[in-house]
Amino acid sequence: MSDSTPDWQQEIERIEGLCVEAFVARDIAALRPYFAPALLVNSPLERVNEGAQVLDLLQRGIIAHSSCEATIEHIRRHGDVVVVMGRDEVVNEPGTEPVRRRYTNVWQAHDGGWRMIARHAQHVQPR
Repeated sequence: MSDSTPDWQQEIERIEGLCVEAFVARDIAALRPYFAPALLVNSPLERVNEGAQVLDLLQRGIIAHSSCEATIEHIRRHGDVVVVMGRDEVVNEPGTEPVRRRYTNVWQAHDGGWRMIARHAQHVQPR
């Protein structure tokens, strides 16, 4: 991050990193404040889930990654909404091949902070 990076962008980048770490750790308490009540997630398994469903699947271990490396490629703000696009690689079981994905996260300003209101992730072919 440079000195010319807007404060809101630095905050979104920080939250994105925190959420990746919390997701891998299956830390529901850390994720909950960043998930809007009406969050919709279009998963790479071709299902649309509510945010509460995602947290439940994560808590029960149905969604479980041993690691995730995310790279933000583009961030754009539209008023109180921020769109983040990038790529990530997740490893589900240790020692297995990473799964490459493209993702879009949509954040909305809320009570002085940010909440994710939509997410789309899709598998891509290995290089």
